[in-house]
Amino acid sequence: MDKPWISIWFQTRDTIRETQQETSTGTKILLVALFGLAFGYDTASSQSLGDKYSFGLIAVGSPLMGILNAFIHWFVISWLAYWIGSRWFHGDGDWEESRTAMAWAGIPFIAKLILWIPQLFLFRLDNFTTDSPLLDTSVGLSVLFWVFGLIDLILTIWYFVILSKSIGEVHGVSSTLAFGIVLLSYVAMVLVLVLTSFIAFALLMG
Repeated sequence: MDKPWISIWFQTRDTIRETQQETSTGTKILLVALFGLAFGYDTASSQSLGDKYSFGLIAVGSPLMGILNAFIHWFVISWLAYWIGSRWFHGDGDWEESRTAMAWAGIPFIAKLILWIPQLFLFRLDNFTTDSPLLDTSVGLSVLFWVFGLIDLILTIWYFVILSKSIGEVHGVSSTLAFGIVLLSYVAMVLVLVLTSFIAFALLMG
């Protein structure tokens, strides 16, 4: 397809099928990096980093950390989706196909950057704090903040919808089964992180 970043929204399976052979390594790296920019700001907001750090540090540092985390996320989740899909769901996709599918599936998340640009200018540190002194002084800004939040939620949900369809296309299974693959992949990653944290804590305490 000529514009996969558009067709991925509503013609997901066709788009993934056609981009498997046409997507260069550079394109995949660019998609993951852009995903990381949005992921970094989302993480900073969900963790209320503004309670500890300055707006400038968050505005610059969060996307950089987000890019690093995005590449880790890309490699780990795509491998788990490949392994779980092929071993437990009898899928026929390989890791390369899973990486390509996951890179393109990030388009809805990348679209969040369109929201973050005005949010950074309008709400500044209130984007990343528990309290919101700026928003408390303006009903208009508060309403706008919640509108942005609602759109952000919709994009997050749509990301997982597209990711499930993309993995489903790779493995030749239904979107419902593919959602199970995606869910199990994230659960496995979380369990590994928790186990690693417990081991590290035990070593430090011991």
